[in-house]
Amino acid sequence: MEQAGKSRRGDGDRISSLPDCLIHLIMSFLTAHEAVRTCVLSKRWKNLWTTLPFLDFDLWKFKSDGQSDDTELEEGGHSLPNIKFDKFLDFVCMTLLLRKASNLDTFYLSCRELCEWPEYNMFIRSWFLYALNHNPRVLKIEYPLDGSVPLALFTCASLVDVSFSCFIGVPNFKVIHLPCLRRLHLSDGDLTHGFIEKLFSGCPMLEFFHVEFCGRELYSINSQSLKYLKAKCCNNKFWREAAEKEIVLINTPNLLSFSDTIFLDFKGPKFLLKMPSLISANIRFERSRYERSYDGKSNILMGLSNVQNLKLTGPEIKVLLETEMPNCSEFTNLKDLSVEDLCLTCHCNLLASFLNHCPNLKKLSLYHLVTLCEEETHGNQEALKIASFKGKILETAEVKFARCDKSFPQVMKYLQDITKNSGAQINMTTQFNRSPPDCDVGSSEQDSE
Repeated sequence: MEQAGKSRRGDGDRISSLPDCLIHLIMSFLTAHEAVRTCVLSKRWKNLWTTLPFLDFDLWKFKSDGQSDDTELEEGGHSLPNIKFDKFLDFVCMTLLLRKASNLDTFYLSCRELCEWPEYNMFIRSWFLYALNHNPRVLKIEYPLDGSVPLALFTCASLVDVSFSCFIGVPNFKVIHLPCLRRLHLSDGDLTHGFIEKLFSGCPMLEFFHVEFCGRELYSINSQSLKYLKAKCCNNKFWREAAEKEIVLINTPNLLSFSDTIFLDFKGPKFLLKMPSLISANIRFERSRYERSYDGKSNILMGLSNVQNLKLTGPEIKVLLETEMPNCSEFTNLKDLSVEDLCLTCHCNLLASFLNHCPNLKKLSLYHLVTLCEEETHGNQEALKIASFKGKILETAEVKFARCDKSFPQVMKYLQDITKNSGAQINMTTQFNRSPPDCDVGSSEQDSE
């Protein structure tokens, strides 16, 4: 009995008896600063951090000994960079210098706060290159580099997952070679020099591509591997250079999800979508800054015809439907449709015509927004004779109004005419966001009928 008690007491530190690989896995949930501090636990832990394949350097979480979280120190009435920044720099440099491991699995660097002090750029770039020279699998950088992305980033054959934020631009690569890359997230930068087209030619395994807040050129994509394509808040400031192209083709036979903004009236090529496996699409249709009308020569709707869940937004939805719908095939797989930014008072018949291309639709969501309507007769025309929706399996139709919109009784009547064959339940919701500027907006409110 006494020996069993000693045994239980001796088993108090079971973690230290684990193999290095399991301890490293546990330490991967710590920041690099926290991981280094484990060296004081025991002799077993003294050098474990030096072979850790996961490094997470996060300035925001970094706390040096005895240092507060204040962002600045005051001296003689002048603001100085926080001493915390210098200690963070020293810590990262020493950690990388004393590492014994030859390879990295994950390297994460977040230090956006340093962007106001360009004297740190040289160190940041050296850390970045250190990571790339140690065969990382996952690389995530959140720092505004002074200059373009290093060339070495796009020739690192070990990379599988890359996230990069705050860069001025990309260099004019001759070749991109990332044979193992599966996920790429880029934000806050400019994608020029044919970068996106070169990217897909050099990334045969890429499945997830997400760009946000980026300036970009008009691009073609030809990828057998891509499954998720998302562009958020990206502008078309470089699309003028694409005017000489005759066709822009997005050929992604295995794409499952597509989210982007399409500018309909730019002067340029025919825009073709080939996405036969598409399940979900969220597309905003905008008018470009060049005042040119859209001639409907693209097949945007045709390219989306296999989708199951579709969301259409933006001020140019009316133009898209009017120009492309006559030649559009049926959306036989479509079950859930959401249409925003369409004035239903004037264009309910246009909506009804599109719905008749969706025979298996079960759920319809609408946002009635009169502020985008440019019809001269808006609010003055006689009530329209609405074509009914031929589909019989529509279950629910939801329509949202601004609180001050007085046209909702007429719109509700139109929707009843459209859905009379299916007997769908119509739900009305009033809300304050995106309401006209002369509305009395206040706290959010919702009503249903």
